[in-house]
Amino acid sequence: MTRRGKFVVNKVSNARIHFIRDTPAPQSTAPQQCHNVSSSTPAQVGCGRPAPPPTLTLTQKLEFVVTLVNRLLIGFVTVYLCWMSLRLDSKDIPWHAVFCTLGFLCLMSEGLMAYYRGNACTQVCHRPEKARLHWVLQLCGSIIGLIGIVIKMCLEEVHFHTRHGIIGLATMVILFISLLSGLSSLYAAELKGRLQPRFNKTLHNIIGLITFTLAMLSMYYSFETQLFNDYSLDASTYMDFRFLLEIITIIIFVLTAYGPMWCLFYSRL
Repeated sequence: MTRRGKFVVNKVSNARIHFIRDTPAPQSTAPQQCHNVSSSTPAQVGCGRPAPPPTLTLTQKLEFVVTLVNRLLIGFVTVYLCWMSLRLDSKDIPWHAVFCTLGFLCLMSEGLMAYYRGNACTQVCHRPEKARLHWVLQLCGSIIGLIGIVIKMCLEEVHFHTRHGIIGLATMVILFISLLSGLSSLYAAELKGRLQPRFNKTLHNIIGLITFTLAMLSMYYSFETQLFNDYSLDASTYMDFRFLLEIITIIIFVLTAYGPMWCLFYSRL
């Protein structure tokens, strides 16, 4: 070997030794026309203009609007009930209403909407990521809601004597079963040897839907309690405002539960 070249033996011409210099390959001066396909730039059609973004269908636009309206209604009820409770003196604050509203109405509804196509927060997430988000939101909402129920049980001597309280007790019982079925559904692939995954997830869908229905029904009857009558708006507008909140609660239930109902209707065991 030499510093600027190398020796090569030519076997064809009687083993003569030729000296070949290492010359760098000529660099192309032509401008690059196409972008790298592995880059993070949008997909392009050949070497021309980028492809136009996909057009949303009417159904997809409607789903975005429905999810947005549902979030606005959930935020309105949550903010009002928390404001109604937290504006009181510290010793009079009904923490039961605050925790149950945040847990059952806000977080549990968001957990159910994690799978929706019209959910802008989870639109770019894959199915496993949506499942984990759903589990985290449902677990946090259940814990916060149960804290609110325990606070109510510790402060009063007589429990579960109203429709709101009786339905709340049923919600608490079914909630534990729903969490267990949710854990089983989360590991459906690992348990497929003992339990069919489709049956496992359908069972969790049914129990979870029952739990959410009872939670929203208890929220509906909470507007008829003495607590809401004492600390809500003045008596001249109380009946109309209570009726408005009850209607909003029904709308929230319908817009949030239509996804599980749809999956349950089209599931095949």
